[in-house]
Amino acid sequence: MSYPQRSTRLEFLGFPPGYGPWTYRAIPEPLISSELARLASAHVINSKTTTTGCVSLQPSPDPDDRSQDRFVVLDWDGWLFSAVFDGHGGEEAVDYVVQELPSLIYAALAKALADAGTTPPAPSTVSTLLQSSIRAVDDALTDRVKHLFPDEATLAVLTDEQIKSTINGPTNPNNLAILRCMRGTTALVSLVDPKKENLWVASLGDCQAVLGAKNSNGTWDATILSVNHSGKNPAEVARIRKEHPNESECIKFDRVLGAIAVTRAIGDHIFKLPVSYTRRVFMNCVPGFSVSSKLEHFLPHNKSPPYLSALADIKHVALQPSTTNTSESFLILCSDGLVDLYEHTNARRPTLEEILTQWVHILGERMDRRGAKVSDGADKENAALVLLRHALMAGGADNPDRLAQMLTVEIPCRWMDDTTVLVQTL
Repeated sequence: MSYPQRSTRLEFLGFPPGYGPWTYRAIPEPLISSELARLASAHVINSKTTTTGCVSLQPSPDPDDRSQDRFVVLDWDGWLFSAVFDGHGGEEAVDYVVQELPSLIYAALAKALADAGTTPPAPSTVSTLLQSSIRAVDDALTDRVKHLFPDEATLAVLTDEQIKSTINGPTNPNNLAILRCMRGTTALVSLVDPKKENLWVASLGDCQAVLGAKNSNGTWDATILSVNHSGKNPAEVARIRKEHPNESECIKFDRVLGAIAVTRAIGDHIFKLPVSYTRRVFMNCVPGFSVSSKLEHFLPHNKSPPYLSALADIKHVALQPSTTNTSESFLILCSDGLVDLYEHTNARRPTLEEILTQWVHILGERMDRRGAKVSDGADKENAALVLLRHALMAGGADNPDRLAQMLTVEIPCRWMDDTTVLVQTL
């Protein structure tokens, strides 16, 4: 079916005057809503005691712009494991973490449960195993590189050709090991015990987690459970400057070494290993880097690595039991792309806390209207899809034509960040 073609300059996304116009398809309702659900792969995962609404969107049709977001939702005999990963620079690191981290956490949790016997493990035990498992995944990446090139002295005696022959080749397993270190990913992990008495959230990077819970007054409270590990967080900036005294450019333009926005991540070993590993190993790897900052602009400032940390922040919450037979709390997990969609508004840009609180109120009031069902099997009732659409409107009035522009515009670049949302009843 064909639709009228119109032009847009995407001013509402902050494109400056003079850019565009670009063509988009004016798809009407209800078809544009169906297209959003299709492009975002909107679906609901049901378990015995919970539902999780899921969406993940990158509307650019260019294969080079395909989403590097990933998410996982698992039920381990009543233990609910959920995670959002925001990959960057390439897919190799994020795909590795999706493959390895859940099984590492599962094994550590199984051991903790066995050690505890008939009593539940202490909350601090679970917090520690989450933190150590995330760090172990990153350490494994480092160990693989150090197995090939143990130290800078080893690199110094090797020629570039020797290094290239060691790490390159489409069937060479060393090639994938190096690429995983060159790429990176954030990690946001949640774990809920079978009785829904305890919730843990581990955050590494700039994904967001917020708990919505109904209080005794019947209104909804928002509790932010993630920590924003970025160069815009004063606490993170202070930590890095303390770790790297007399290095004025360890943070520049709100970025680590002026190059990367997040201050904690898995991978990104260009910011964790001595600069000789970048110059001799990573820069000789094929395929190479896919980064927005030019290496030579920040490599001279890599004087005392590591600059990025793989130490996750852990939050534990004792959940309040429901006073009814319906869910009175829910958890939102999302990549930073969802927050970024509120950047360009006609009014004052809301703060992060205001945005996350607004999400809780939107879904909480919706749960009240629907009898405390935050999601069901129909995409149109997917709570994650509700939040995604609200963000695509930048929190403003719903506008199907704006939605059509954002989903179908023909523009030779990516116009929005990868965006993933999970909403889980508790």
